[in-house]
Amino acid sequence: MSAMPLAVSAQETLSQPNKNGEFLPDPTQETPLDEQELLAAFSGKTHRGTYNFKRRNIETFAFMETTSADGTTAHYHGDKIDTGTWRVKRNVICFVYDNWDGGVHRACFNVYKRGNCFYHYGLSSGPNGLGGAFTARSVHADETPDCEPSMV
Repeated sequence: MSAMPLAVSAQETLSQPNKNGEFLPDPTQETPLDEQELLAAFSGKTHRGTYNFKRRNIETFAFMETTSADGTTAHYHGDKIDTGTWRVKRNVICFVYDNWDGGVHRACFNVYKRGNCFYHYGLSSGPNGLGGAFTARSVHADETPDCEPSMV
């Protein structure tokens, strides 16, 4: 009988690479932020970060996003400003942008925290929505990130 893996606190593994040798949270081994933690991390906050991909017609990976306490959001990426709404339910944060590349765009994430950095994973269709792809990481805009490897 094999033992089930225990969930590891992201704080405990800040400087340890995951099983793929990356300094990213492993959704199969770590627990995403819960509803209260997400609200504390995002409500009334501005995050700056980097994407794991480039958006069409934007040359930078860098972005900034303000998630206001009233549920509205403003997302700045390159020369684009996308506005919309955000909400949290259980361990998921969701965004709906009303003008993303000319249309409505919806995205939901599990968020993991290491040090003062937030790692955003798009939801998958797996059990409990966990295990989606790493999409971005961010830090509160007024903080110096301690992400590994360094944010670009």
